[in-house]
Amino acid sequence: MLRKLVVIIALVLFALPVLNAGARGEERVTTDFDIAINSGTVIDPLTGFDGMANVGIRDGKIAAVVPPAQKLVGVREIDASGLVVAPGFINIHSHITDIGKGGSPLYIQDGITTEISGNCGILGPVSFSSFAEQSEKEGLYANVAAYMGHNSMREAVGVPNYRTPATPGQLAKMAGMLRQGMQDGALGVSFGPFYGPGASYDEMLALAKVAAEYGGCAASHVRDAYTPGGAVKSVNEAINTAREAKIPFLISHTGGGPTVVPRSSGPVLEEIYEARQQGLKLGIDWFGYDAFLTEMGAAIFDYPPEMLMQLMESNISDLEVPSTVVIDGKTFMQAGERFSSIDQFLYVRKKVKSKEIADPMLVGHLYKLAKQNFWMSNPYLMIENDCTMTIDKTTGKYAGHPKDAGAFAHFLGYWVREQGVCDLRTALARTSGMAAYWLGLDKKGRVQVGCDADLVLFDAGRIIDKSTYIDPGQPSAGIPYVIVNGVLAVDSGKLSGAKAGKVVKRTWTVPGDYPGLGNLPASSLDALNPLKEAAR
Repeated sequence: MLRKLVVIIALVLFALPVLNAGARGEERVTTDFDIAINSGTVIDPLTGFDGMANVGIRDGKIAAVVPPAQKLVGVREIDASGLVVAPGFINIHSHITDIGKGGSPLYIQDGITTEISGNCGILGPVSFSSFAEQSEKEGLYANVAAYMGHNSMREAVGVPNYRTPATPGQLAKMAGMLRQGMQDGALGVSFGPFYGPGASYDEMLALAKVAAEYGGCAASHVRDAYTPGGAVKSVNEAINTAREAKIPFLISHTGGGPTVVPRSSGPVLEEIYEARQQGLKLGIDWFGYDAFLTEMGAAIFDYPPEMLMQLMESNISDLEVPSTVVIDGKTFMQAGERFSSIDQFLYVRKKVKSKEIADPMLVGHLYKLAKQNFWMSNPYLMIENDCTMTIDKTTGKYAGHPKDAGAFAHFLGYWVREQGVCDLRTALARTSGMAAYWLGLDKKGRVQVGCDADLVLFDAGRIIDKSTYIDPGQPSAGIPYVIVNGVLAVDSGKLSGAKAGKVVKRTWTVPGDYPGLGNLPASSLDALNPLKEAAR
C-alpha cells in the first residue's frame, strides 16, 4: 500500500510543473520525441483540420499532435514557422522498379513518401516477392507498394510480341503468377494495352477477376485513342472490366493517357462519371504538364505520323527526345532536341524497331492550357508523376520529363497557388489523402496520432518545380523537410542519404473509394487524436 502511495505522489509531483505552466498560460513541455515539429500549420485533409499545431514523432509513428502552446522537445527539433505540415505525398502512379537508381532521390525531394509501382502492366521483377526482396536489398528512399504487371507477365510466359494474344495455356500461367503475387502482398494487377495491344479484353478480364478474388484492385494505361472514337472505346473497355470483375479500377493518366486527342476529354469524363453514378469504383490520375513521355518504339507510333499529328492537333516538332540519340557511334540528336521532319522521326524509329539502337524515350508536347485546366480542376483527380527518370549514359545527367522530379510541387505551386484550381486542403487530399483512402492505406495520408510518420513540410508560398524539359534533374523548391517512417530523408532542403522506406505488402481488401471531401467542417485537434475522438 505504501509503495503504491509513493508511486502516486511521484506521478503527481512530475505532472505539477506541466499543469501549473498550463494554468499560467505558459509553454508546456512534454516528453522527448525523436523529432519534434513546432509552430507549423498542420493540414490533415481527411479530417479537415487546418491550423497551428505541434507534432511529435517517436519510433516511426506520429506520437502527439498538440496545441501550439504545448512546445514539444526532442532529439531533433524543427521550427516549422511559415511551413505547412502535411501528409507525405503518395505517388499513385509510379514505375519504381530499380530502387536506389535513376531519379529516386529527386522523387523524395518532391515530397513523395510512398510510391505505387508496377503500373502500365510493367513490374521489373515479375515475381512480387522478388521485387520486394530486391527493393529492400537496394534500399528505399520512400515506401513502395506494387501491382503485378500484365505485360511483364505476358513476356515471362512466352507471348512472342506485344501484338500477339496470349494462348489459353499462357493465360493460365499468368493467372497462377498473379495468384502467387496476390498472396505475397501485391496490390492487384495493372494493364497496359496501350503498350501491348495484343492483350485481349477477355485476357484482361480473367486476370482482373483473379485480383478481385484476393480483395485487390486494378489499374490500366488504356488502349490508344487515335482511331475514331478511340478514347471513349478505350475507357469503356476499362469500365466494363471493372463492372464484370467487380473490382476497383484506376484509369491511369486520364488527363493525358487516353485523351491525347484533345477533343475527347469531355466525352471520356462523362463516361467515367456515368459509370461512377452506377456504383462502379473508378479512379483517375494525371501529372498536369503539357507533354507525355513514352518509348519511341511504343505501338502507338505504328500509325502513320501524319495521321497522328493531325489527330493530336500537333506538329512533328512537338515531339522531342529527352536524352541523346546515338546512331552508328555518332550523336544524331542532342538531349532536348525536337524533330524537324517526319522523315527524321521515321529514320530514328526504324533504327529502334530493327534494334540497332536502344529505344529512346519521347516527349510529346500535346496538351494545351485549356485541356490541362479542364483536368486539373477536377476534384477527384489524384496527382502522379509516372516516374520514368533515367540517367543519360553519354552525359551522366538525369534525362526524362520534368514531371518526374516536380509533379507534386508543380501541382501545389503552379496549379493551386498560381492558377487556383482548388484550395490547399483539397489539394493535399489529391496529393496524399485520396490515394491512401482509395488503396486502404489507413496509416498513411494522415497527420494523426498512431499513423506512420510520413510527412512533408513545405512553404506554400514558395513551393514550385524547377525541373525543365532540357534539364529535368532539378529538385523542387520550397520543400525543406521530408520525413519517411520517422526519419528525415530531406533535411533543410538537402538529401540526408537516409533510406528509411519499406515495402508495403497488402494484407487488406482494397476499398477503391474516394473520401467525402465536399464542405468538410473545420475540425479540432481531437480529430487528430483518435483515442480522444473515440472517447467523446
